[in-house]
Amino acid sequence: MKYRYFMLPFIIIIFMILVIDYNSEIINKVLIDSNRTINYPFFDNDNIDLFIENYLNRTSNNYSDDIFIDYDGYLKENKYYLNFYKYIVGSGKISNDIDSFIIDMDNDKVEMGIASTYMNDYIIYDNDITSNKYIALTFDDGPNYNTNKVLDILEENNVPATFFVLGNRIKGNENILKRMVSSKMEIGNHTFNHLLLTKYKEDKVKSEINDTSNLIFEVTGKYPTLLRPSYGSCNKMIKRIVDTPIIIWDIDTLDWKYHNSRRISSRVINKVKDGDIVLMHDIYSATANALEIIIPSLKSNGYTFVTVSDLFYYKNIPLEKGKVYGFAR
Repeated sequence: MKYRYFMLPFIIIIFMILVIDYNSEIINKVLIDSNRTINYPFFDNDNIDLFIENYLNRTSNNYSDDIFIDYDGYLKENKYYLNFYKYIVGSGKISNDIDSFIIDMDNDKVEMGIASTYMNDYIIYDNDITSNKYIALTFDDGPNYNTNKVLDILEENNVPATFFVLGNRIKGNENILKRMVSSKMEIGNHTFNHLLLTKYKEDKVKSEINDTSNLIFEVTGKYPTLLRPSYGSCNKMIKRIVDTPIIIWDIDTLDWKYHNSRRISSRVINKVKDGDIVLMHDIYSATANALEIIIPSLKSNGYTFVTVSDLFYYKNIPLEKGKVYGFAR
């Protein structure tokens, strides 16, 4: 077991013991030493504390030494909500792989919860992240053969991004989705057939969304936590039935119209603001070429590239299901 990253500090007297009083708020975690050992919450309840310890030990064995588990927590209606997520050391990135638990002290039990976002505080980053300007690149309509070229460029530049994939393009491109996961990219739902959902009835809309989510799960083992309706179009019905946030954009590169890398890149570089979400399409070669211009330009101007979920996390903006977001500020 990787105890240097995941041991529970409350069993070591030399470190601070974190105690959560039932009638008080959760005491936030702190970093203990250069090995990034952190204090996990302690409830002074054998069943609950053992559950958390077993979860941490079990989960730690699934990850390499460059990843450790962090958490956020808050109190609501006499229940504690804990979200455990994975921090990737040295990359300045937090995985969107979240495990959420509801601690019910009244009934002495722990339940699985559903977390669509990070809830409260921030971990201390040891200067891994110094920028306060963030931008999220998003790619629609893939995967296809050109997606690998886009991934090559993102990986070479250590740039995470969010890919909103079409369900009807997953079959035969499963390895591309698996590569996205291994590259720490975020995968979102872009419907199955790229229909204008506002013209269809509820059952068809649900099928377009759910069929795609199920395919993504079959390939990656994770359901997407973000939806981008095709054409970015939605109505009250769509907002009501979805169980994820709806992500659109505030910079459209028009790469679908102008297959010119300099024109695409100029639309980003000349318009960019902190908290922007950029719309691109990984199915065009000009888009891949534009990344070679966009990435170094924005990095030189102090921007940090993050996934959509991380963008809202860093901006401390909770994401809510059925709500539409085009930027984070």
